[in-house]
Amino acid sequence: MHNSDLALLYKEKDHQEIPLHDDTVTVIMVTYNKHKYIRELILSFEHLNYKRELLDIVVIDNASADGSEEKLRAEFGDAITVIQTGANLGGAGGFNTGMRYAIEKLDNDYIWLLDNDVVVHPNSLNWLMDTIKNNPNAAAAGSMILQLDKPELISEIGAFMDWGKARVDMQNAGENFTEITDDLLQERKVEYCAAASLLKTRKSITKLGYWDDLFIHFDDVDWCLRAPKQGMAIYCNPRSIVFHESLQCKQATWIKYYNIRNLLYLYKEHKLIALPLVFAKFFAWSIYLTLHGYFKNAGLGFKAIWDFMLGKKAQQDFPLEKYQPLMNKDWSESKDRLYVFSNQANLDRFLEISGAKITEGSEVLLYSNGLLKTALGQLMNLFTNKEIIMDGDFESSFFFPCFRKKVVVYPGYGTMVA
Repeated sequence: MHNSDLALLYKEKDHQEIPLHDDTVTVIMVTYNKHKYIRELILSFEHLNYKRELLDIVVIDNASADGSEEKLRAEFGDAITVIQTGANLGGAGGFNTGMRYAIEKLDNDYIWLLDNDVVVHPNSLNWLMDTIKNNPNAAAAGSMILQLDKPELISEIGAFMDWGKARVDMQNAGENFTEITDDLLQERKVEYCAAASLLKTRKSITKLGYWDDLFIHFDDVDWCLRAPKQGMAIYCNPRSIVFHESLQCKQATWIKYYNIRNLLYLYKEHKLIALPLVFAKFFAWSIYLTLHGYFKNAGLGFKAIWDFMLGKKAQQDFPLEKYQPLMNKDWSESKDRLYVFSNQANLDRFLEISGAKITEGSEVLLYSNGLLKTALGQLMNLFTNKEIIMDGDFESSFFFPCFRKKVVVYPGYGTMVA
């Protein structure tokens, strides 16, 4: 199915009249080497139940090498504005570029931020606008996010910070949308809504400022957490729906660096009293990984902590893996494989997403069952002809160089590299 057709899959779950608005809106989306995704997003606007002449669509291209700028200009012409940043500024820098353009060059009172890998439901913008209009203290309103690869599953309906566990607690994550009750469709006040679909007001940007230059991850969380300090609030309207590619289909190992570093900045800004504890937690985690042979992830942890101490932000210079989506590979062929994974949960997640089957001749090695046992198992398979699947901590395999020619690496969140 064409991704833009996803926008037509879901009708309203209740019979409440759909609000129609006629306010002008600046739509901002950021792309980096994702022409296919950004094109699908723009095409999904053909189904949007909002007058096209009221929308200024602005695409921020972070120096893509896939010809995104040229292709988008050629296909959509004056229907969109493409701004070339000249460098990979990440989501934070890209959205800041777009928001500055919206504030300084356009007169629209509303700015809609969208991730480049979402598809919008026809009524998504109207419901967001309705929430903003009904709540004078609203700094922003976010959508319910459904998984693009499994549209019946909810990724989140807003979120709250779990300061004790140093993570974002995404509301209703993993629940089945088709089973959701009407009371859960009511708009709600939350601490955070993802910039996968976030409608801001011009006033809120002026009052709360732009995003901190964190490159990716937690930049939108930081901005949302500023709102209550200024007497404003963040809302989520579950009737506003977008489909977003789930983390299981795109996460890469190096993301851990930005997660740790940016979480430390988040605590420094919003929960300073707990910063020493979370700092110690991440330091201990990195030592633990080192002792268990997970050298790459440990190195990312130590670098994140060190860069935080030095006050470094934005993008940092370290090699990025060239991952391809897991679903690009056909796993339906029944074949014997050697599975080397950190734990059973990672293996189960891989099998669920890929559709691969463990055949009778396959072998499974789990580090959670013992480091020595796993190392011996890999040693016994040094000359195997089996295809070898390893999860994202593949540097923890002492024999990885011997396997390199026949290994498919699965970083644990649904991406792979051959």
